[in-house]
Amino acid sequence: MRRLIVDTLADRLDSRVQLESFSVDIFPTVDVRGEGLVVQLNGHDDIPPLLKVRSFVIKGGLFGLVQRPRQFREITIDGLEINIPPGGSDFAAHYGRAAGADAPDPRSSSPIHIERLESTGAVLRLLPKRAGKHPREFLIHHLTMTGVGVTERMPFEAELTNPIPRGAIATKGRFGPWSKESPGATPVEGTYLFDRADLSTIKGIGGMLKSTGDFRGPLGRIEVKGQTTTPDFRLDVAGNAVPLTTTFEAVVDGTDGDTYLKSVNGRLRDTPIVANGVVEGTPGVKGRTVQLHVAIANGRMEDILRLAIKGNDPVVTGALFLTSDFTLPPGEADVVERLRLAGKFDLSSAQFTDRTVRAKLGEMSARARGDADDVRGRVVSDLEGQFRLAGGVLSLSALKFQIPGAAVHLDGTYGLRSEAIEFDGTLRMQATISEAAGGGAKSVFLKLVDPFFKKKGAGAVLPIRVRGTREQPKFGLDVVKALTPK
Repeated sequence: MRRLIVDTLADRLDSRVQLESFSVDIFPTVDVRGEGLVVQLNGHDDIPPLLKVRSFVIKGGLFGLVQRPRQFREITIDGLEINIPPGGSDFAAHYGRAAGADAPDPRSSSPIHIERLESTGAVLRLLPKRAGKHPREFLIHHLTMTGVGVTERMPFEAELTNPIPRGAIATKGRFGPWSKESPGATPVEGTYLFDRADLSTIKGIGGMLKSTGDFRGPLGRIEVKGQTTTPDFRLDVAGNAVPLTTTFEAVVDGTDGDTYLKSVNGRLRDTPIVANGVVEGTPGVKGRTVQLHVAIANGRMEDILRLAIKGNDPVVTGALFLTSDFTLPPGEADVVERLRLAGKFDLSSAQFTDRTVRAKLGEMSARARGDADDVRGRVVSDLEGQFRLAGGVLSLSALKFQIPGAAVHLDGTYGLRSEAIEFDGTLRMQATISEAAGGGAKSVFLKLVDPFFKKKGAGAVLPIRVRGTREQPKFGLDVVKALTPK
């Protein structure tokens, strides 16, 4: 019996097999026990063993023991480790021959047939091709397979605990037939449910995520299609919960352990988001870096701001068009501190919601038109600019917008945590300095300086600055720049 088990594994897996201890009890039922099973692929001593088993128990009846092939009722495995090596140049060809998804399940030629397999505390690793990169690892809390050695495609059910974000994964499907020539080409297919994933286990974000989907392909390159729902997604920096849903297509590539996001279509409240990219490891660095290209077309600025800025009322509203590169490197720091963004945006029909800001813009517009008595709040139009986010600080450059009678250009920063504002720029007015003063003796005097501030057809171009915080912004004229001769 010991020789049968060792020789079967060696032949079926093209491997060298070691088994530390082994015993058989045949009364009143057959009870086979083993410990220290190690299966090392031939010619692959440079990688971890294909299989390691701390202990196993095989149970059956006497009648099954004398049958050919030998029949057993169940096998229980403890401490199972599976290490799948990366595929070679003929990876696709092996998978094509092994999958045969539309063909009927072939019968196995194995000399041992086991009706049911159960394993607890198993680990599946997809070993990377490039040295120094960490393997893709799946922790399998409980695994059940039926028809082991009976059919080439073995039905399975598994329960996994995903560490980050923490949550339970339930999956079922079919596994096999085993590809002896290229283990990474062994087919797998099925469906999954990832439920109550606690996003707060990722520092800096929160919410409970649920995801469902299906997967198919070789172990070394699994294609996944699914959807996620997070009704209370939030960034800790703002604390506002915003519903987020996505549908996605991805590939888990066992040749390097990376995940390629072919397409992600999301919706943050009422804002559609389209993205694609990769979740990849870096040699010598623990964890993986998320790199995406993100696009928003006809979204809502208030949805994005509610996620990133404290308070119930967004600073500005309007139709948002945005493109950005998104990079989130691994690390222990808060997501907002690690996150890096770089892109540009365009905001049409924009409107500032803060009363103080509206009042200042209304006053600015009235003076820019030479009508100081008309200070009603005005709609901002054509708000656009470029942005960068790093270390929790949002930098805006070439930020420009128009109000009736004036055009504003600004560059500066906003601290997501401190909410500190620091912007400098110019105010280009239709009116001259004297017209903006609203008449009287002051305007007569200011006519003397009007020529100094006229530029390229504008009534006046003034240097301005904005300081303070989001709740208490302070607008002013940069006197030093205004009086410095050019």
